[in-house]
Amino acid sequence: MTHAQAGLPQTLGLRPRAAADKPAEILLYDEIGFWGTTAKDFVQTLAQAGDGDIVVRINSPGGDVFDGLAMLAALQAHAGNVSVVVDGIAASAASFIALAGSSVSMAENAFLMIHNAWGVVVGNRNDMTETASVLSKIDGQLASLYAQKTGQTADAMGQLMDAETWFTAQEAKDAGFADTILSGGESAKASLRPGVFARAPEILTAPAPAAVLTDLSASLASRRRLIQLAEAENAG
Repeated sequence: MTHAQAGLPQTLGLRPRAAADKPAEILLYDEIGFWGTTAKDFVQTLAQAGDGDIVVRINSPGGDVFDGLAMLAALQAHAGNVSVVVDGIAASAASFIALAGSSVSMAENAFLMIHNAWGVVVGNRNDMTETASVLSKIDGQLASLYAQKTGQTADAMGQLMDAETWFTAQEAKDAGFADTILSGGESAKASLRPGVFARAPEILTAPAPAAVLTDLSASLASRRRLIQLAEAENAG
């Protein structure tokens, strides 16, 4: 639900190869999972790109961790070199999808964010304890993925995740998440609704136009209704 408030254009696009020796480009400009781009959507687009080199361009607030891990696995299994460019924002699940790149580049005004996994559970104390255990395991896996990329320890990554850490392009490069900073080009606009993340930089949370907020309100009301129906079904 929180990711559903992200103020980014929702797009999963494919730019075919201009020539046989040129890479195809996949634009992941969307939330990850049910409310945006699912792993199934992404794998189908990846298949359409065909074997050979690809560039994955990211401007995403993240979303579902399991869809994100499936996307990461699909890119790691791709028959060709994978390069990643963070055009605007790679937050949450989008941050570890970026790890699929043999090289990770960021626009100079882009951001990357890592944090602990989130979850919603309805039930008794045993359900809560079980969910906490699962979330802890997920956090451990993600910390290991970040550690492999950065060369830092999993414990160090865990501390950054605990703090919900936001990196500018230069900070991401210094920490080992990014290899190159792209300058001189026009980067994609990255923005988030206020309250999406606890520590989001102020530059990303500028107030949205009234029309956008109206559309958002209607969308969230619909999603809340779906969750209420699911909770009622589980309670029964």
